[in-house]
Amino acid sequence: MLKPRNNLQIRKVMFSHIIRSLSLFAALVAVGCGDMKLQTDADFDASVLDPHIDMTAWEYFETRSDIFSKFMAAIELADMKEYYTQTAHPYTFLALTNTAVDGFVSGAGFSSVEEVPAESLQSLIRYHIVDGVYSSYGDLPVEPIFVLTLLRGEEGLMTMLTRKNPWMADAGKIVVNNTGSNGSSPMRLAVSSNIMPLNGVVHVFESHCYYKK
Repeated sequence: MLKPRNNLQIRKVMFSHIIRSLSLFAALVAVGCGDMKLQTDADFDASVLDPHIDMTAWEYFETRSDIFSKFMAAIELADMKEYYTQTAHPYTFLALTNTAVDGFVSGAGFSSVEEVPAESLQSLIRYHIVDGVYSSYGDLPVEPIFVLTLLRGEEGLMTMLTRKNPWMADAGKIVVNNTGSNGSSPMRLAVSSNIMPLNGVVHVFESHCYYKK
């Protein structure tokens, strides 16, 4: 018959088991991680939330030619590339995706941007360049204001505002020609806002903007 151990003996046995378990665990970790190295060269980007990009608006379009190739073609056909490459004067650039350009082209009765007359493309581009910088960072109110596009005359009329309610899904987005604020012009909500290149700010739209009386 086995005799019961006293408390001291029990504690010694338990301690011995714990030491052996820890030693075994350490050995397994060493084997499993023997080929692993600490990651010491990871790039940390402290400016993830910084909207500024160290390039012009045109250079930004070039980095996303998958989205802006047709808009870039329209700009070049309109002979207005210099507005997007210069850095002497800041502008608000309303950039159109390929989808937006396709909508403009088909609405004008053409099958490709190359078929559109240069004058029509110039009017399109001029309406999508606003003098000065308007973004969600304090430059725009939540109520629509009139801004000055490069398209002069009544056809160049445009209003802009920003959504600032944090509970709204489109908070921070830019709205052009908010319903009822500029004749019968259709409202356009930017799909991406506040990209800030060296020569202004870029807001991206999937439908072209225009004035309608």
